[in-house]
Amino acid sequence: KQKVTFPLVLAVIVTVMGSTFQYGYNIAVVNAPAPVNYCFNFGYIYRSFEVTTLSDSDLILWSFTVSIYTVGGMIGSFSTGFFVKKFGRKGALLVSNSLSIVGAILMGTSKAANSLEMIIIARFLLGIFAGLATGVVPLYLGEISPKAIRGALGVISQLSITIGILTAQLLSLKEVLGTAELWPILLAFTGVPSAMQLCVLPFLPESPRCLLIDRDREDLARKGFCYSQSFRGTSDVAVEIREMRHEAEAQASTDQLSVLEVLKDQSVRWQIISIAFIQFTQQMCGINAIFFYLNTIFEAAGVAGDTQNYASVGVGTVNVFMTVISVLLMDRLGRKILLAGGYAIAGVFCIVMTISLNLQDQISWISNLSIASVIGFIIGFATCPVPWILTAELFRQSSRPAASSIGCGVNWTFNFALALVFPFMQKGMGPYVFLFFLCICAIATAYVVIIIPETKGKTFQEINNMFVKRNKVKEPEMMLEEA
Repeated sequence: KQKVTFPLVLAVIVTVMGSTFQYGYNIAVVNAPAPVNYCFNFGYIYRSFEVTTLSDSDLILWSFTVSIYTVGGMIGSFSTGFFVKKFGRKGALLVSNSLSIVGAILMGTSKAANSLEMIIIARFLLGIFAGLATGVVPLYLGEISPKAIRGALGVISQLSITIGILTAQLLSLKEVLGTAELWPILLAFTGVPSAMQLCVLPFLPESPRCLLIDRDREDLARKGFCYSQSFRGTSDVAVEIREMRHEAEAQASTDQLSVLEVLKDQSVRWQIISIAFIQFTQQMCGINAIFFYLNTIFEAAGVAGDTQNYASVGVGTVNVFMTVISVLLMDRLGRKILLAGGYAIAGVFCIVMTISLNLQDQISWISNLSIASVIGFIIGFATCPVPWILTAELFRQSSRPAASSIGCGVNWTFNFALALVFPFMQKGMGPYVFLFFLCICAIATAYVVIIIPETKGKTFQEINNMFVKRNKVKEPEMMLEEA
C-alpha cells in the first residue's frame, strides 16, 4: 500500500516553501505599512519616516512598484512550458531560484543604495520567479505523488501561498521587522527559502515520468524510481513503470506540445476552457475586494488603527487554517464538491457583505456582521484551492506543461487586470461591487457542477477520457491508463 513517507514530505516541503510560499509572501509584504511609509525616503522622493499618507504622485509610483510584480508573473507563467522542456521539472525550479536570490539582494541593499529603482527591478524579477513557481510546482508535485493522495499534496501548493501571506503579515508587525531600520530585511527575507531549496532540492529525484516520457531516458527514470520508491512507501512500483512505458509508446510520435499547438488541439479543448475559466474565476470571485475593504470594515467595527494589523493577521490565520482543512478533505470529498461548495459559500457571503456594508453607518451592530462576512468568504475561498491541482490532472504528459502555462497565464493576467480595474469599479459601484462578484461565483458554481468531472482517485488517462465525448474526438486506441 502506498503511504505518506518522510522523503515525500521533505520533497513537498522543500518544493513549496522554496517556490509558491514566496508568491504569497511577496504579495502581502508590500501591503505592510513599513515598506509603503519608508521606501519613499529615497533620492528624488523626499519623505519623512513619520509621514504615513502618500501624495497622489507617490501613490501612482508605489502602485507601479506593486503591480510590476504581476507583469513579471505573467511573463513567468507563460514561460513555464519553455523552462520545463529545457530543464525538466526540478531543473526549472532550481534555475528560477536565481531570480529570487538576485531580487532579494536588490531588496536588501536598496536602502543603502538610496534607490527605489532597485526595488522595482527586484519586484519584476520576483514576479517572473513566482509565475514560474505557480506553473512548475503543481506539475512536479502531481507527478511524484502517489495517486491516492495526489489531490491533497497538490493543494499543498496553495497552502504554502496562504502561509506566505501570513508570514509576511507577522514579520511586518512593528515588533518584528516593520520598522524604519529593518524593512530592507523584511523585503529581502524572500531569498531565505530559495537558498534553502538550492541546498536540498538537488538531492531529490527528478520526476520519473518526465525522464521516461519527455526525455526518453529510461535509464535515468529507473534510477529516479529506485530513489523515489521511498516516496511511495513500497518497493512495488512495477505497475507505474509499465503504465508509463505504455504511455511513452502511445506518445512516441508526439513531441511535447507548444502553447499554440495545445490551443489548436481539439482533444483537449474543453480541458483548456475549463482550466482558463477556473483560473479566471479564482481571481475574479472577490477575494481581492475583501482585502481591499478589510481596514474599512475593521474601522466600522471599532477596531483601532494601530491594532488593525493584528486583526489582519487573524484573518490570515483563518485563511491558513481553512486551507489545511481543504488539504485533509481533498481526497475524501473530492475536487468537485470542494470547488463548487467553496464558490457557493463565497457567493452567499457576497450578498451578506453588500447588505452589511450598506447598513453599517445606520445600524451600529451590523459592522460585526461585516467582519463575520469576511471570515465566511475566506472560509469559502480557502476550501476550493483546486485550480492548481486540476491543471496538472486534466492533461496528458505531452500537453501538461503548455496547459500549465496557459492556466497560470490566465491567473496572472486577470490578477493584473483586476488590480487596474478594481479601483474604478469600487469608486463607481461602492459596496454593490460585491454583486458583480456574486455573479462570478454563481456562474463558477454552475460551471463546476455541469462541466468539471470528479478526478479523485483517477489516473491521468482516465481523466482525459472523461472529456472524449465533450471534445467530440475518438478515444485513442493505444492510450492505456497512466499513473
